[in-house]
Amino acid sequence: MSKILITGGAGYIGSHAVRLFIDKGFDVVVIDSLISSKEGAVDRLKGFGDFTFYKVDLRDKEALNEVFEKEKGIDAIMHFAGLISVSESTKDPALYFENNVFGSFNLLCAARDFNVKNFIFSSTCAVYGESQYLPVDEKHPLLPTNPYGETKLMIERLIKWFAPTYGINFVIFRYFNVCGNSEDGEIGYDKKPSEHLVPNAMKGALDIDEFKLTYAKVDTEDGSPIRDYLDVLDLVDAHYKAYEYLMDGKTSEIINLGTGKGFSVEEIIKSIEKMVGIEIPRDMGETRAGEYAAIYANYDKAKKLLDWQPQKTLEESIKNSKVWFENNPQGY
Repeated sequence: MSKILITGGAGYIGSHAVRLFIDKGFDVVVIDSLISSKEGAVDRLKGFGDFTFYKVDLRDKEALNEVFEKEKGIDAIMHFAGLISVSESTKDPALYFENNVFGSFNLLCAARDFNVKNFIFSSTCAVYGESQYLPVDEKHPLLPTNPYGETKLMIERLIKWFAPTYGINFVIFRYFNVCGNSEDGEIGYDKKPSEHLVPNAMKGALDIDEFKLTYAKVDTEDGSPIRDYLDVLDLVDAHYKAYEYLMDGKTSEIINLGTGKGFSVEEIIKSIEKMVGIEIPRDMGETRAGEYAAIYANYDKAKKLLDWQPQKTLEESIKNSKVWFENNPQGY
């Protein structure tokens, strides 16, 4: 049985990955500090099969090494853990550099010290910054406009320096916006406070929480930012394909994950209104800092190297979001 270590496995994306790898028969080891995720997610995941959970902060090198001492024979590390709020990173950059960069450095040192040769990292399209052309491919200039994106770029560079020296093979995924939830409403999004449009607008439509717009007007057709919305189930499927890719001994790569389509904030809200059958108020809240006008992916490289492409439509993602929040209005 193959053993995989998943960091951030109680988080939104990580929990979907844990479930997928349990379903595929892996020996799954999960590390999560539960700083920005929920213990309820761990409890929910136990209903899908056995896995080993460690409440460990990656900044605690001693505790992290104890996990690796106990869990011999890890085939691959899947690194989802990290803080992800753009606006929070602009208000407290020190927190993001300490948590994201230092924690990832410790994890890479553990991979080196315990001879784990395969590493899959969750990066972000925020490393690109403002789009100089669309769709954005992996050759686009790297000019992050916020500390969150800068921390992810620093981790990418750490990985690229570690890899040849210590024999680590890697896939770095640059995510575009992620949305959706499990189809059965059992695993889903539970971040409070949340900056993410689809869950926030859905909670507003279902009268769970008040919804407010948080963008500054930008130079797009309707004045609202345009983003690429990828379903979380398609995302974790790409991670499974990346695991197979690395286990086949193929070359380390940096790969975009997106749909190749951009939707504005207004278009997303209108899609949710149509799905729920209610008009969502457009009241303005606190404007988010560090944002830009438009970005969406060229995912040709993922298609070529991993035989991957998105399967879920935006409507399916919104439907699964509705199911999740109807079943779990207060999250886990």
